[in-house]
Amino acid sequence: MPSRDSEGISKLEFGPFRLDARKRVLWRDGTIVPLPPKAIDLLVALVEQRGDVVTKDELLKRVWPDTFVEEANLSVNVSALRKALGADGAGRPYIETLSRRGYRFAAHDGADAGPVPALAVLPFSLMGRVGKDEYLGGGLADALITRLASTGRIVVRPTSAVLRYAGRDPRVAGRALGVDAVVEGKIQRQAGRLRVTVQLLTVARGAPVWAQTFDHDAADLFALQDRIAEELMNALKVRLAPPEREQLTRRHTEDVQAYEAYLKGRYFWSRFTGPWLERAVGYFREAAERDPGFALPLAGLADAYLVLGFSGLVRPKEAWALAGQEARRALDKDDRVADAHVSLAYVHLFQDWEWGRAGRELERAVAASPHSASARQWRGLYLDMLGRLDEARAEIARAQELDPLSLVTAALLAFQAYLARDHAREMQECRRAVELDPNHFLPRWSLGLAYQHQGRHREAVTEHRQALKLSGPSTLMTAVLARSLALGDRKAEARKLLTGLERKARETGAGSYANATVHLALGDADKALACLEAATEERDPWLVWLQVDPMLDPIRRQRRFASLVRRVFGAATLLR
Repeated sequence: MPSRDSEGISKLEFGPFRLDARKRVLWRDGTIVPLPPKAIDLLVALVEQRGDVVTKDELLKRVWPDTFVEEANLSVNVSALRKALGADGAGRPYIETLSRRGYRFAAHDGADAGPVPALAVLPFSLMGRVGKDEYLGGGLADALITRLASTGRIVVRPTSAVLRYAGRDPRVAGRALGVDAVVEGKIQRQAGRLRVTVQLLTVARGAPVWAQTFDHDAADLFALQDRIAEELMNALKVRLAPPEREQLTRRHTEDVQAYEAYLKGRYFWSRFTGPWLERAVGYFREAAERDPGFALPLAGLADAYLVLGFSGLVRPKEAWALAGQEARRALDKDDRVADAHVSLAYVHLFQDWEWGRAGRELERAVAASPHSASARQWRGLYLDMLGRLDEARAEIARAQELDPLSLVTAALLAFQAYLARDHAREMQECRRAVELDPNHFLPRWSLGLAYQHQGRHREAVTEHRQALKLSGPSTLMTAVLARSLALGDRKAEARKLLTGLERKARETGAGSYANATVHLALGDADKALACLEAATEERDPWLVWLQVDPMLDPIRRQRRFASLVRRVFGAATLLR
């Protein structure tokens, strides 16, 4: 059944639609459907009694309480709903009219089956000597996560979310991850064979509802993964159509060592700092060389080059070219790799400022993996750049539902609140991000910004010093600290840092956007504009925030600034 709260139905999925009754939002394939508030209220009222006829009088009382309205208002909103929803795959309307009786919500394609269940697959524990099997437990869990999620029938927490719960109590992990059930397992290697014991536990009861032992040739790890994935789907009582079953048993590579190298690359990539990114690139290259037909490590390389360019560790123009090359190579091998579509979208943004092409690639990413938190959050960030803040917030919130412990998603929600000038929500989101990982530079950076907006500059400087320390040598974090110092009336220290940053920008051809924000904090608008003009020649990635970044408000109405916006955004320029 659909999930419920104290007000009745909370969330429901039907066809391409997803209704959140509590938030009064309707999505279609991840995009918010624009509907008048009363039309949403009407849809919720019908969905709560789905399958039953709801009279016109009942609907008028529910949607317009204590207000006299004509029946024509009801007809207008029903018409708006029908136009927005259309028909299901068989051409049948979602809202039926029963003559002289009322209306009925009739989703024929499985709405009564309720929302997609949420599952976490914990890293499997290793029995006996570990040795070269060190990554096997995490690798097997990752393979199951990828396969189960690919069917689109189950929401599965990503590997990045479950790694911290290796060896932990599954009930505790399940509650923290916000799932209905948890899969855990044990692996033992004996004489060239793998014995894997797997069990499925419900979080509510904590008792196993299914358990099975698999004994398989260690040389054919992927066949073992196939068997476990199929038995798990049977245990979950999920009936798969032939295309979904094909997804379940689909293999990205037949080379176990290539797959393990890819997993190591993803682990190091997730740290987002220079030394770790260099190790990630090495492992991605190893995986791609071992299996030239393996698309995932190429997508990983594209992601790594984007982060290196964004952080100023590689010249932006060079980074965008490399990222684009690897993303296209990945999609040539497999156009269903969502991460490669995301990377290519951001290459279109950073390298070419092609907003339409970027948007289409992000839509392809979500279509390829609708339950991917990563695809959702990066599409949300793109919507933020365009000033579509409500849509962006909904998309990033959806990513957080899919991966509630994602540090990146938490930081993006804080940044989204910052762009919306909602500084109370920004502080709340920042504190949550710090709780998730107090030793990562991202939440410290975000919290420092939140302190700036409350005029608490001493705390902002403290947080940004910590962010710089945690990130390692970083021109971006140095500029962030310089700006905090300038706003905190420590201008001499800020100028000293800025001198070094500008010398670095001349040497590397990167960093002018961040330097512009420091000049503005120091009160020099002309130098800030000159830096932004230099940033357009550098293809500085931060230029995508020109239209919405509050730091640039002091120069937003100047002609030179408007010219820069037109150059970067073209037809995507906001009307002001």
